[in-house]
Amino acid sequence: MLDKGIIPDKEPIVRVGIHLPQDESSTMTIEFPNPELFEITTNGSLISIQTELNLRVKDGYIDSGQGSNKNISKLSILRKDQCISLEHGPIIHSVFAGRGFHWQKKISVQLPGNIIIKIRDGFLFTVNRVPLEQYLMCVATSEMSAKCPGALLEAQTIAARSWVLAASEKKHVNLGIDNCNDDCCQRYQGIANQSPAAIRASLSTRGKVLIANERICDTRYSKCCGGRTEDNESVWNTDPRSYLRSVFDGPEDIKNDLSDEGALRSWFEQKYDCYCGPKYVSVDDINKFLGKVDEIDNYYRWSVHYTQEEMVKTISKKTGDRFSSITGLTPVLRGRSGRIVKLRIDGSINGENHSVVLQSEYQIRKALSPDFLYSSAFIIETNSSKDKGRSEFTLHGAGWGHGVGLCQIGALGMALANHDSKSILSHYYQSSALIKIYD
Repeated sequence: MLDKGIIPDKEPIVRVGIHLPQDESSTMTIEFPNPELFEITTNGSLISIQTELNLRVKDGYIDSGQGSNKNISKLSILRKDQCISLEHGPIIHSVFAGRGFHWQKKISVQLPGNIIIKIRDGFLFTVNRVPLEQYLMCVATSEMSAKCPGALLEAQTIAARSWVLAASEKKHVNLGIDNCNDDCCQRYQGIANQSPAAIRASLSTRGKVLIANERICDTRYSKCCGGRTEDNESVWNTDPRSYLRSVFDGPEDIKNDLSDEGALRSWFEQKYDCYCGPKYVSVDDINKFLGKVDEIDNYYRWSVHYTQEEMVKTISKKTGDRFSSITGLTPVLRGRSGRIVKLRIDGSINGENHSVVLQSEYQIRKALSPDFLYSSAFIIETNSSKDKGRSEFTLHGAGWGHGVGLCQIGALGMALANHDSKSILSHYYQSSALIKIYD
């Protein structure tokens, strides 16, 4: 596994979780376009390989359905030659994309590298062991479309490489992997979305990372900041990082602080020239630039409306507090991008006043939507229903995601405006330097 704080001097192998125990996958199908290029071992013994392999969990083991090969504790799919073209990789079906988010679905992924399958917590646990640069060729066009400009793909690739090598979060260290395949870490949907431009972006930036204070930068990014990025410590319980400061996402250096409620409302009413806004990225064109699993919408500015019944049902389900009514939503603390990081929900339970305080932008986004709210950068409009006199709520919001670091749609806007990848990275990760750590 990659070690936090260690700067490698050669290309490492990364371990990426494809099926996680939380997916509760008990069956899987693997398709082999060219089965003769691979070998499969089960419990250390070779087995014959067909064009399709169907696995299932049975009695705590992996059952391949091939005669005596039933009680398998570990199955490995290994390339006979690591130089095999990526297009010949095995295809794994029914892989989660967007776990727990509003765009969650299952997709098929074709993978480079080697594949290891085990049982973990009673379910299939699939790990892809892949050279970092091959992994990155897939990340850029999983996060965004292959139709994006080269400057965006280069910036995305450098950010993705830096994030992996910084190894700051280690979200899945208990599973013995470096990261997972999804938005929890960063998107990795195999070679299906790959393009010559994505390959060039990886090759042209090979070994390049962002550095600050002699360490690889923990280069967070999100889909759309909404016009101003957020300070990292407002979103996560981490020390402030010089390269993850809140910046205005436009060509001007506007110093507005949207943690003030009045300033935020004024911000929503005025039109600013933001890179992630419609001046730089047309709403009509955005569908061709987003990743394939994304739902197309206007993420720069959005609104959602909830009746009293909808709000009670959603909040009760998500918080576990069985509200009878919701009377108010009050921002207690906002970050500089306007994202609410502490929210008080007031209401009643069986006639008694009751309040609950949500302590993070993630909790807020989760609690205020049946699926997952785009961001916590919103202002609240409360109205009384005409027929019942009960409060209804409209949230007027900005952006999609936590808003820290690179804004992907903003970076796209910069690339479309002919900024190069170095300019894009220096805009979002100020106080950082771009260096090459291996050939």
